[in-house]
Amino acid sequence: MEWIRINTNKLKIMLTAEDAKRYALRFERVDYADTVTRRAFKSILTDIKREAGFDATEDRVYIQLYPSREGGCELFITKTGLLPTEDVESVHKASYGDVGEEPPTVLCRSAAFTFDTVDQLLAVCRRLLGRRFVGESEAWQDDDERFWLLLTEEGDPQSVEDDYMFIAEYGRIEHAKAAALLLSEHGHRICGTGAVETLGAL
Repeated sequence: MEWIRINTNKLKIMLTAEDAKRYALRFERVDYADTVTRRAFKSILTDIKREAGFDATEDRVYIQLYPSREGGCELFITKTGLLPTEDVESVHKASYGDVGEEPPTVLCRSAAFTFDTVDQLLAVCRRLLGRRFVGESEAWQDDDERFWLLLTEEGDPQSVEDDYMFIAEYGRIEHAKAAALLLSEHGHRICGTGAVETLGAL
């Protein structure tokens, strides 16, 4: 396991295929509400706390996972704030985020979109920037030279298509989890975290 400290609240972790096996992290069944997945993430964060001094045990965390071609993966761990004790009653409504004993109160959703041209991708990023999009975003290109935009932000997962309806003017909505797996094998990242801000300013 290797790691890079991005800032005080964000860490990038690189796991080999052997690391993933040791933590019992199976990408085809990753589900942030699943006990096995949450146990794997908790073990990783416990180990990284000792190794890197990055302590997220008392925080609500936001996790992005990208499988690699070699069978390992990259994890981006972002601390988003302390988990308040008064939220205990509503904790079970969440499906994504904190990897402690209980899930967080914040719902997050992921979305993926494909575009035939870079101009379409840039136009969408500009509109999202104008809407003050504040989530995580990445831009990719696949082996067929299609452009991809991956978005993750707080919000109801059931409302993705309604809230991003305008993107249909430029491209197509795709299955987010399948997109991450496909791009790990047949794509390359052209703009890392903050793609909306970076590309939307062009």
